[in-house]
Amino acid sequence: MSKKPGYIVLARKYRPQTFAEVLGQPAVSVTLKNALAAKRIHHAYLFTGPRGVGKTTMARLLAKALNCANGPAEEPCGECDSCREITASSCLDVLELDAASHTGVDNIREVIIDTVALAPNRDRYKVFIIDEAHMLSTAAFNALLKTLEEPPPYVVFVLATTEGAKVPATIASRCQRFKFRPIPMEALCGHLADLAVKERIDAAPEALELLARSAEGSLRDAVSLLDQCRSFTDKSVTAELVREMFGYVPGDMLLGLAKALAGGDGAALGVLLRQVYEEGVEPAQLLKDLRAGLQGAYLERVGLSGRGDKAWSQAFSAVSSENLRYLLERVNKTLEDLRFADSPRLTLELGLFGCLESAGDLVAWVKRLEDLERRLVLGPMTVHTLPEGDQAVRQENVVARSSDPQLPAPKAQAAVPSAQIWFKLVAALREEKPSLASILESARPALMPDGSWRVLCARTFDAEQVRRWSGLIEARLATISGGVIRFTVEVGEAGVSGGEAVQTEVLEQEGPASDGGVWKDVTEPVGKPVKGITALSRAEKILGGTTRFIKKKPSA
Repeated sequence: MSKKPGYIVLARKYRPQTFAEVLGQPAVSVTLKNALAAKRIHHAYLFTGPRGVGKTTMARLLAKALNCANGPAEEPCGECDSCREITASSCLDVLELDAASHTGVDNIREVIIDTVALAPNRDRYKVFIIDEAHMLSTAAFNALLKTLEEPPPYVVFVLATTEGAKVPATIASRCQRFKFRPIPMEALCGHLADLAVKERIDAAPEALELLARSAEGSLRDAVSLLDQCRSFTDKSVTAELVREMFGYVPGDMLLGLAKALAGGDGAALGVLLRQVYEEGVEPAQLLKDLRAGLQGAYLERVGLSGRGDKAWSQAFSAVSSENLRYLLERVNKTLEDLRFADSPRLTLELGLFGCLESAGDLVAWVKRLEDLERRLVLGPMTVHTLPEGDQAVRQENVVARSSDPQLPAPKAQAAVPSAQIWFKLVAALREEKPSLASILESARPALMPDGSWRVLCARTFDAEQVRRWSGLIEARLATISGGVIRFTVEVGEAGVSGGEAVQTEVLEQEGPASDGGVWKDVTEPVGKPVKGITALSRAEKILGGTTRFIKKKPSA
């Protein structure tokens, strides 16, 4: 009495049985078929790639092609005893070793080293398939090394691993390496649609697209998800059912989050996040779904994809491509941070609300940066007249090229001594830009006949720094003088011809002090008259050193 065969899951039921049936790996299939046709059989192969893309399946197909009764053949017949036994994993000459559970050197010695010298029981080749090969210990790799390098002529090794970087170079260098790639989403959707027709599963295209996206390039995962959906319901498999089964964010809620981000609506974003928490959605899943929607809208915006969701495209129709890209990068960065966070909820909120803080008009910022760069390259600049008492000077509105003939002639400067303007400029910059103030202290300014300034620096580096911050300097000069001041920067040691040098040393002050104060001679005694004790002598005693007075010589 024969037993009725049990249920076979779709991933095993539809496992490829020929090279032509392997999905998404044409380079590997064609290479192996050509090698089999030319009888150029290597003794060791290394298959690397992500999970569920066909590494073990390809290893079994290679074993079938080598031992087929009609082989070695480009395509195994699937009818001979060898092909049927390899398909059923019962062939004595094809040994599979799971390195994840047999990691030690004793397992390698028992399964491979002690049996490799024995001739095949019936078939043409003895094939050893080592799955998850990177899990072998260092001692096991060392024990396998010599056998892998010079096996008997009837032995073929196939090592499959998801982490090829962990395979020692001494092992990888003795193998032919084949890289398996993730299956494209379009190919996954088509394959799932074919399986749905064969199994009479009523599945909506949107549901199949969700399953394909969730599989992340793994064919086995995609087929397993479809099998799970069929077990959940006998009715049609819809996108909403898939979201409910696997904890995906509902479509309307996800679109609401996208609209809140696009419009910068923090209140709406907070309400939607509370609903997400009530639904029990994982923060990582929320970010993945949000990233997928943003990615589709962005790719459609730049013209790289025509399959973007219309609702998402409409939600971001008023958002520039630069802002859309920024949101996508920020969501992706938040998803990366979530992997190492001990508070997923806090990380999610910081990431999403952070999008609202900085998702401004990036086009305007780029334009401002370009204008600033252009100003730095053009050289001498002119400051427009500012309203009296305006301290918050905006650089983008006060700077223009001094050589532009269309600019109006500058207004006359206020009647403020040049030396006082220079001293006030240095003092104003000392707190804001100490290094720039130090450079200006060592520079030699001169007032030209046309009312402009010419600053002479001893070093090229100092001149470059002054030019770099020319906008700030001109703004401060305009604020101090109350008028328009133009200035240029030169490098050299000689004096500036054609202008009046501005006195930058300590000046002897006469008359009333500014701001209504009174000038006081620091050389006079303070308090009760004590011979030899003055305010200046006390300062010298506290600070150390001596004071040297410099007076301006009268001009001839």
